[in-house]
Amino acid sequence: MKKAIAILAVLSLAAFAGQIVIDLPVAENDADWLEYDDGTAAWLTWGGMYRGVWFNIEDFAPGATGASIEQSQFWFYHHSSYPWDTSDVYLEIWNGDAMGPTAQLDQTMVTAVHYNPVYATYSTPLIVEANFWALANTEMSAGGWPAILGDGTAGVHSFFSDDFIVWEPWGDMGDYFVRIHVIPDAIDNTTWGSLKATF
Repeated sequence: MKKAIAILAVLSLAAFAGQIVIDLPVAENDADWLEYDDGTAAWLTWGGMYRGVWFNIEDFAPGATGASIEQSQFWFYHHSSYPWDTSDVYLEIWNGDAMGPTAQLDQTMVTAVHYNPVYATYSTPLIVEANFWALANTEMSAGGWPAILGDGTAGVHSFFSDDFIVWEPWGDMGDYFVRIHVIPDAIDNTTWGSLKATF
């Protein structure tokens, strides 16, 4: 009985903080997708008006200075106990380092769907720097909806903000399910010397 009460208390605190526990598999992508999540959704959250993943290209291709991206992919979840006030959301790509987004490259409005990927497709590939952000901007909602999925493995790449100035790490929870499709062989190296050193 005490264990059940403790679990309910933890779930209540999580829901109060804008997130609840789930345990669901999410589809895996091929190797041309950059992702920090581990493939199993453990949380959903509506905390923060802006929720984003900071990508560092060097985590995927050491020595790279940028990349060309064709699509971004976001996973949302509509929990029956926490209804969304809107399904519309802006998916955005920004250059910027771990401190936060600095220069917007694209904003695409999409309609989020329950437990399926939502894509922003770029007719002209976006050229990003070595550090860039993919984020969900929920300013059309009164409460941070739609809720985004996240994994349960502590990470250092997912952040949220209510003012777009202070970005707080979501790291103790995990990483959001935000993925980027790069054009194969379109990850830039800094110099010919670094390319030669690869071989």
